[in-house]
Amino acid sequence: MAVCAICNRQFSIMENLTNRTIQRCKVCDQYFHQVSREMLAFIDTQWQQRGIFRDTKRHVLDQFTKLRMPPDLGTPVLTRLDYLLRLTDIRCGNVPRIRTAIHLDSDEYAHFEWNVIYFKPNKNIKQIPGRLVGTNKKCYFISDTGADSVTIDWNNVSQVSERHLRVPHTTRRNGHSYTTYQDFQTLHLSVSKGSGGGGYSVPDILLARVVIDALVRLWKRQLVIYAETKNHGAVPEHVKAAVFLRDQGRCVQCGYQGDYIEYDHRIPRSKGGQNTVENIQLLCRMCNLKKGDRL
Repeated sequence: MAVCAICNRQFSIMENLTNRTIQRCKVCDQYFHQVSREMLAFIDTQWQQRGIFRDTKRHVLDQFTKLRMPPDLGTPVLTRLDYLLRLTDIRCGNVPRIRTAIHLDSDEYAHFEWNVIYFKPNKNIKQIPGRLVGTNKKCYFISDTGADSVTIDWNNVSQVSERHLRVPHTTRRNGHSYTTYQDFQTLHLSVSKGSGGGGYSVPDILLARVVIDALVRLWKRQLVIYAETKNHGAVPEHVKAAVFLRDQGRCVQCGYQGDYIEYDHRIPRSKGGQNTVENIQLLCRMCNLKKGDRL
């Protein structure tokens, strides 16, 4: 008779037939599945609230070590964790560069290149296969045929979202028209002027949203504040990023958003204030001067 690798309880006859591959009894298996679901929910909540940083990964690894989490259930959680950790880094402005075969300006470099289908909005939606290439300056859709290729200025992108798109297909058979529909989840770019707006099928919608949103904010200088102040003071980088995302880049006192934003300690350092997310807030220079060294 086999025994559970976790609690050493001997398998029943039925468990011996069904649980031999995972080497866990039914009770332990249910428990670790529950832990896995709860940890995934915790990770997704952290992602929505502040992003995933290395302290979150350390916490999860410590919990898994204490619980002796089985690899078949722990690995998917850690894979999701590493994925959102990478997206958080991108959301903070650290967008990786790639090589591309298209010719760019001397001061232009690429950040992504995906095979996509562009659902060009028209009287009837036109599906155009091609490549979507994003650089530090622009976004290029290059169709496979060369026709309908467009260039989008990051300054003209007003919203990046995920949308459900139902595309009709009309066919004729035996003298009659038949319309069928195909559903797509698309990355939708809203542009204030120019062409290129509409839906794009991309390999990973969440990654595409985060990357494009970061490039738009970098171009519009909404992430420069973080980049320019990262070497001032001893506040850790992951704390600055979390505070910036939480306060949405605005002064928490007056709502100002611009170049004169500073990281302020709610409890000043002189009074024992620490470099934690809870103790740091965004203030404009004027509000920070008024606050001074007071609590």
